[in-house]
Amino acid sequence: MDIADWEKRYVEAVSNVREQLLNVQGVFVAYNSNIDAMKHIREDEIKKLIGILGCKKVNERIALYPREIKDPVDLMARLIIAMRDGKAAEVPTYSNDIHEWLMDNLVFDSARMGGQAGIISNLLANLGVKNVITYVPWLSREQAEYFADSPNLRHPVMENGELVLKHPKEAYDPQQKPKINWIIEFSRGMKFSCAGEEYKIPRDNRLIVSSRPDWIHIDMAPGMYEHLSDIREGIDGAILAGYQMIKEEYQDGSTYKDYVQRAVNVIQRLKGCNPQMRIHVEFTSIQNKVIRKAILTDIVKKHVTSLGLDTVEVANALNVLGYEELAYSVINKGENSILSLYEGAVMLLRELELQRVHIHSLGYYICVVSKDHPLDADAHRQALLFSSALAATQASLGSIRSLDDISAGLAIPVYGQGYDDLIELERHLVRTGVCTAGDFEDGCISADGHDLIIIPSKVVKEPVATVGIGDAISAGAFVALLAKMPKMNICRMPE
Repeated sequence: MDIADWEKRYVEAVSNVREQLLNVQGVFVAYNSNIDAMKHIREDEIKKLIGILGCKKVNERIALYPREIKDPVDLMARLIIAMRDGKAAEVPTYSNDIHEWLMDNLVFDSARMGGQAGIISNLLANLGVKNVITYVPWLSREQAEYFADSPNLRHPVMENGELVLKHPKEAYDPQQKPKINWIIEFSRGMKFSCAGEEYKIPRDNRLIVSSRPDWIHIDMAPGMYEHLSDIREGIDGAILAGYQMIKEEYQDGSTYKDYVQRAVNVIQRLKGCNPQMRIHVEFTSIQNKVIRKAILTDIVKKHVTSLGLDTVEVANALNVLGYEELAYSVINKGENSILSLYEGAVMLLRELELQRVHIHSLGYYICVVSKDHPLDADAHRQALLFSSALAATQASLGSIRSLDDISAGLAIPVYGQGYDDLIELERHLVRTGVCTAGDFEDGCISADGHDLIIIPSKVVKEPVATVGIGDAISAGAFVALLAKMPKMNICRMPE
């Protein structure tokens, strides 16, 4: 297909998914939600911060590649690394000092809903999903104000020993402090220098300074856990995110192993009498390799059906699973990077025993699906196209208020470079005998033990904001698949 044919496919897919979304009974979304302090940094502000800290200190810290932000020099080093590479990054900080320093020297432009689970919950509610149950372990009054004011969005609370569902604005803990992250966005083409090193930013992207105070726990109160069965009849699947906030050790003597097991217990409780329930985990940048591996091997493997990642996250996952050479090839900007990304997706599918791996890269999305997935390749392609239109809407408007907004995303043209990348992958697969050119024509290929679905995406050249685009991609595709899934009411007792 040429680009014009892909545009027609987009229109057909969006129309089809829109009609089917009402089939989704509900989605459970957890855990991470926070308030994002948004800052679009300018060239003069970059120079100002470098001047305050000193180029020599910053350059020395860049060479050390800090995995945690302990002071402003760490912050500036990781910001310059992200800008130099044009790649998104999320780096934790365990001190409130960084927030105070940024407030003194930068000041944010605006505040909005942050955190994968929070963003996804609002998105699904605004898309009109009938029942969105969101769960945030640290729901504060301030945080609750950032949830969509929609009757189909509710949060579980325990009252008199029973689980009840209320809007987050009626379910918050009045004693809970808010969690505030800084999102520092930068624009392609900006230039600056430091100690003789000249930088030109190659791509719009951002650095997330992720606040990790001591009271952050990826957990669920025992009473609520025991009553999860009360909500699972009302949901078709779950999207789980925020596991990156698990720590190796806690002040009370517990370790990451305790919280990993609790996370698994929640998944098992959700699946309950329906082991086929769709469970999607949204991955993210995780600096700690011990936690990164534990999430993949102990939470994701065998317990969930679907995993969503971007290119850098694929490389990080492959690295801790022992595929260092393939990981390096994935992030290498050479002509074979798309081939390595496909091979990496297949490796994750097999290594983690998943039914689906969804990867979004600039210009195209790759999805590999196991043969035992109940939906065919065409359904997965429609889901990817729908999610790409949603992402383009998010990028062009900055937020999605209703499903009608998707017309803005459809108006964005298919990205030419992404289409060219698809052709490169086609040549490789034909050359190696995986498929014929005719097989690849529609972006769906049946290979050894899996199906490959790949689409060229729609890319907004000058996005209003970059935060939430990846969440729109993963959540949009997942809910589109739920809309197409055959319904299994095996939890219901016979009358």
